[in-house]
Amino acid sequence: MPYQVPAALILLAAPFLRPNLFGEQLALVGIGIVAAAVLLALLRRGGGRTAPDLAPGRRAWVLTTFLGLAYLWILFREAATGAGSGLRTSFQDIVLTVGSTVGVAMVCRDPRAARWISGGFVALIVIMCASYTVTALIWAVFGVGTAQIGVFPVGDLEPQPLFFPLTVSYSEQTVFGTALPRFTGIGRESGWMAMYCAAAYFMAAQLGIRRWWMTALLVIGLLGCISTAGFGIFVVVWAYDAFLRPRGHGIRLGAYVRQLSGVVVLAGAAWLAVAAPVLGLAAKRDQNEMSLDERSRATEVGWQALSTNPWGGRSSVSQAGINLISDIAVSGLPFVLLVVAALLVPVTLRGGAGQSGSIAFVVILTLLLAQPAAGSSWAFCLVVVALLVDDGGGNPSPARSP
Repeated sequence: MPYQVPAALILLAAPFLRPNLFGEQLALVGIGIVAAAVLLALLRRGGGRTAPDLAPGRRAWVLTTFLGLAYLWILFREAATGAGSGLRTSFQDIVLTVGSTVGVAMVCRDPRAARWISGGFVALIVIMCASYTVTALIWAVFGVGTAQIGVFPVGDLEPQPLFFPLTVSYSEQTVFGTALPRFTGIGRESGWMAMYCAAAYFMAAQLGIRRWWMTALLVIGLLGCISTAGFGIFVVVWAYDAFLRPRGHGIRLGAYVRQLSGVVVLAGAAWLAVAAPVLGLAAKRDQNEMSLDERSRATEVGWQALSTNPWGGRSSVSQAGINLISDIAVSGLPFVLLVVAALLVPVTLRGGAGQSGSIAFVVILTLLLAQPAAGSSWAFCLVVVALLVDDGGGNPSPARSP
């Protein structure tokens, strides 16, 4: 059996895993497909057909171990408080989130499968961004909102507009007086798709397959999400990846100059994330003050929980648990620290070398600032894939400059 079969099943499972299109209603379908992929991968190994250069996967197992501990903490906290419904949800999250992440790690023990999944994910995101680009061009000629061909289920929302050729949208954002549908791709909302566009950008470079048109489509798709956090995280991680990421060349003058200039570029990227028109944090307050205030309040409650109740509990604040900081008040500080460790410790084991670090930073910053970590299975799966691509040989040829 070719290694592409279990790898293809992992890609097929992606839309059914949280936080993606069908993840809220059909997560059990997603974990079932992942289980089938694991079974096929094990049968390949048992039949002696596995490639002899299996990746050790140590960093991926570090991630899944910390992630498992994070969810065991929630299970322990729910058991201690006697919340029966919370216990059921915690068991479900362990199966869906930890189970799917472990399953992806097992399939990706064959480095060829890891690269195939990574390449397939990049292709999927690029195709969706190409669809959005066509849609945007139609809007530019015939007016925003034209070429709607139907509706499509997105998360637990009412079906959202679907535009020609295959552009899934989510809500609207007013930009310069025009209400623009926000591109959401395979995410359950546009902030997740912005993270996927950024992750695909760095995964393409990791695989050595980037082209200028691919870069352009990914950036157009990211901008179409109209996500303040997504845009800011991308420019900051881009500056880190281009100038500060360790290359493994030792201490040389060129590397020193690159990293020194990278500090300046990183500061400029941070300024751009705040001050950029439309997508900057300052513009967010003018365009959607209510959303920003709700997120800010939830984050503030998280900071307050550090001194009042760091073990977590119930919160009546709107958007509670919307990011890892606000999650201190909901899931508790141990959960937050363990999730951060799951994503950060594997990167430090290689001193930040390899582009899996940049992909992990995209996910870490997204969860830290803008999106909930609880139940976000595919976010952790992406980092596992990136780690195993690096560990299994990673980038055999330098990526072409865009």
